[in-house]
Amino acid sequence: MQGKLNSRLSNKLFFAVMGTALLMGLLLSIVQIMLDARQARKGLEQEAQQVLAMMKEPATQAAFNEDSELAKQVVQGLFRNNAVFYAAVSIPEKPPLASEFRNKHSIPYRSLVSSIFGQELSYTLELRGITSDSESRMYGNLEVSLDPSGAADAFIERSKTVIVTGLAQAIVFGSVLYLIFQGLIARPMTSLLSSLEEIDPMRPAQNQLDAPRGHEDDELGAWVQKINDLFKAIEKYNSKRRVAEAHVERLSNYDMLTELPNRNMLLRRIEQSVQDANNQDDMFAVLYCALDDFKSVNLLHSYHAGDKLLLTLADRFRADLDPSHTIARVGGDVFAMVLPNLSNHYQAADVAQKVLDSVRRPFRLDNHSISLSATIGITIYPHDAATADQLLKNAENVMQLAKSQGGNSYQFYVANVDQRIRETKVLERQLATAVEDNQLQLVFQPQVNLVTGEIRGAEALVRWHHPERGMVSPVEFIPLAERTGAIVAIGEWVLKNSCHALRRWLEAGFHNMTISVNVSAIQLHQSDLVGMVKRLVTETGIPPHHLMLEITETAVMENVDLAIRLLKQMKEIGVQLAIDDFGTGYSSLSYLKKMPMDEVKIDRAFVQDMLEDPDNGTIVDAIIQLGHSLGLSVIAEGTETLDQIKYLQECECDVAQGYYYSQPIREDSFLTFLSNQRTQIKNATQRAAKATQPLLNKSS
Repeated sequence: MQGKLNSRLSNKLFFAVMGTALLMGLLLSIVQIMLDARQARKGLEQEAQQVLAMMKEPATQAAFNEDSELAKQVVQGLFRNNAVFYAAVSIPEKPPLASEFRNKHSIPYRSLVSSIFGQELSYTLELRGITSDSESRMYGNLEVSLDPSGAADAFIERSKTVIVTGLAQAIVFGSVLYLIFQGLIARPMTSLLSSLEEIDPMRPAQNQLDAPRGHEDDELGAWVQKINDLFKAIEKYNSKRRVAEAHVERLSNYDMLTELPNRNMLLRRIEQSVQDANNQDDMFAVLYCALDDFKSVNLLHSYHAGDKLLLTLADRFRADLDPSHTIARVGGDVFAMVLPNLSNHYQAADVAQKVLDSVRRPFRLDNHSISLSATIGITIYPHDAATADQLLKNAENVMQLAKSQGGNSYQFYVANVDQRIRETKVLERQLATAVEDNQLQLVFQPQVNLVTGEIRGAEALVRWHHPERGMVSPVEFIPLAERTGAIVAIGEWVLKNSCHALRRWLEAGFHNMTISVNVSAIQLHQSDLVGMVKRLVTETGIPPHHLMLEITETAVMENVDLAIRLLKQMKEIGVQLAIDDFGTGYSSLSYLKKMPMDEVKIDRAFVQDMLEDPDNGTIVDAIIQLGHSLGLSVIAEGTETLDQIKYLQECECDVAQGYYYSQPIREDSFLTFLSNQRTQIKNATQRAAKATQPLLNKSS
């Protein structure tokens, strides 16, 4: 290829230089020939004039004397010139005194000669003389015709010589010029081409181009220097581009915090595992692992602490799992694993248990010991799905189902689980329109003063009467509502109807009644919650202090500063505030002191087991004492037996709520309950207070 390129460049130079030189030589020769032709014609004319001038006197004398002999001598004298082919001496109105004619010479290129010199050159000279009276008188004419063939023949020979000489000079000049161009252009370009072939396109700056010898300081040298600079710039750009491409590749396929593969890379790994499993007739598993309540780490410590925990957990997974297992981070606190070459389901279960154990080992962050748990969904290829997307989706779905059942475990995907998940999705869509379709209703559970035995009020609880499934448990649809955001509309409906119910109770003569309404974490952090409460209190005209808003401890801890600010704004309206499920969250005493609360509600989990579990009994007593020390009223929910009521009374708990008094009932039944059961509840409470065998010996 190099030879072809050199040959082509040399040929171009040769043909360009030689063609130009020959063309210029030919043009100059033509110009010279044209000038020579003009000069030759002028020479013929001068020759004719000289001949005529020489014969003028004898011809004039012959014409004057009409002497034919003398005229003949004149004509013969003219014919001594080879160019003359016709000559005559004539007198007016008489035949010529003498004339002679001979044939023209035969020469080649007669047509070419005729175009330059003409067929012939004819001249007529008047023969005049001076008379006695000094007047000029014409005696006759001397006529001469010249044949230019002789001069033309010499002209053609000279032209040939001019053309040959001009072309020869052009060839010599072109050859010299070609050699100069070859030495100054073609040969240096060939040298540069050889150097260029040694350049690595991926790293062009590694080999520098050398300027041709003798051209270091001229334009070729400057051109070579610019090319070398360009190669350096290209390599620098390529280096930066490779770094950028690697960074983009890293961003698109790996998690930047843990440096584990992300969802995109995970899906490709699963797809590769599908191909390998098909080729080897093998099976593999996908584990979808989500931490339980990881947000509490960020809330109680910091997001930086949460990141450190995730990094530690990623390192644990790398150390505890087999190198052949793919470990990926697919979300905030969500990891996934691909376990290839499994022989049975038990191997997947063993790995899942190993992952759970890794998570359960306490984490040490900022001098704090943090304990976590996780929930894992497991799918097996090819039993549970045929594609990477479906495998991952099914694992995620079964993980969510396991988490809704308490978490801290692993669960395999089965077909009926998928059906339950689909039913849950349908239920979510139907729940979104439950308020508009009037499918919700309120029930009320009485709250009893443990000192006076009077009904202090009731907690409003929502129920969903599904048109096809009947009554749906709150345990089932409340988490769905919180996950989908439908809890906002449901919460507003509950608060609105609770305020109207309270107004009806007050109008019915139950002036000391209060109504408690639960506020979810999502509602609490809605910017219009305070405005909505204020508007409903104004619309219904209820005394604001008869409305008790119950807010869970974990909801407050999601954003303590925002929650405290909202709670203070609601206190300005005049409503009462209770902290619900106290003891199950992570609030500290310093946070509790900042909250403008009126009441603490002990979670039913502690109340139900406080007689059987001494620790729970101690916790209940401690919560009551803590609440009273902060000036808060304390209510215990989930009371079901007389012994529990007695224990709470001895602990000086203020209010109780539970099945011991009544299950949640509709409003009409609740009003009847208020009228008929007040006396019975008062008597039952007094009997519990007079019991002689206290269940708690405070002196001990």
